[in-house]
Amino acid sequence: MMSKEKDPYEVAYKRERDARLHAEKLLEDKARELYLKNQQLEESFSQLKKQQAIMLNHEKLATLGTLSAGIAHEINNPLAFVSSNIESLQLYLKSYDRLYQHCKQILDKLPESAQLQLSELLKNEDLEYITDDIPELVADTNEGLKRVTEIILNLRSFARTQTSDRCSSDLVAGIESTLKLLNSELKGHVCIRKNLDPIPEITCNPNELNQVFLNLIINAKHATQEISNPTITLSTRVEGQNVIVEISDNGCGMSEELQKEVFVPFFTTKPVGKGTGMGLAIVYSIIQDHQGEILISSEENQGTTFTIKLPIDSI
Repeated sequence: MMSKEKDPYEVAYKRERDARLHAEKLLEDKARELYLKNQQLEESFSQLKKQQAIMLNHEKLATLGTLSAGIAHEINNPLAFVSSNIESLQLYLKSYDRLYQHCKQILDKLPESAQLQLSELLKNEDLEYITDDIPELVADTNEGLKRVTEIILNLRSFARTQTSDRCSSDLVAGIESTLKLLNSELKGHVCIRKNLDPIPEITCNPNELNQVFLNLIINAKHATQEISNPTITLSTRVEGQNVIVEISDNGCGMSEELQKEVFVPFFTTKPVGKGTGMGLAIVYSIIQDHQGEILISSEENQGTTFTIKLPIDSI
């Protein structure tokens, strides 16, 4: 019995179907390969952005350290001269005061013509007012010199030239030092509340963490510019094997979408020319480098809280 010949249309259909299935499989394989390569590119791009942020951070800290050391040195020299001269002036003023008081005591014992001349001199030069005002002027000058000295010490503490050194540091002292540096920026513009509980010292780079505190405080200040009664709250505490630093504000807050982007390098909501978008990226890289964690909690028109968690054990 002769075998039945295959239907040419069926053969053609099967051939076309097989070709289509092969093409679809090939397309699927290529799409999968393209997707994987795209994922690899995204991961590489993300890693490059992180590395760029870290490099910019180290460069910025190095520049800041060099600049701060130079400024502190240049200010410290004339400050020493002024402080020394004020001390000498205070001694001279004591001699002047004794002379003035002696003149007043012997005024009535002088001949009449001498009395008139001396009285006229004291009145015309207003020496009584000058004598009373001099101690207050000297005290104000000494207070100003003391503040300048504190600024220089804080500047040196905030950014040394050896920015990579790690040592045992008190974060509360670092926060206080940073607030002193920002005094002129914050005073009269925002209320600062401090709930700084004592916390253990941790091994860290104090200059880098001071940079974190500075960036977050400045960020909080900018967030409160458009509201009444602007307030920034700083708190510290211990949780288990970690120290916690929280910096909160009652400013404009952020949407969930913005919260996902704030740590991305070069992301900023400020107008062109007003921000680099690197402040919070630097914060994130520093905390990560210290094996810590930074969290953000924010609600629009309610405020924002940044929570920093750092291990107490040596890093």
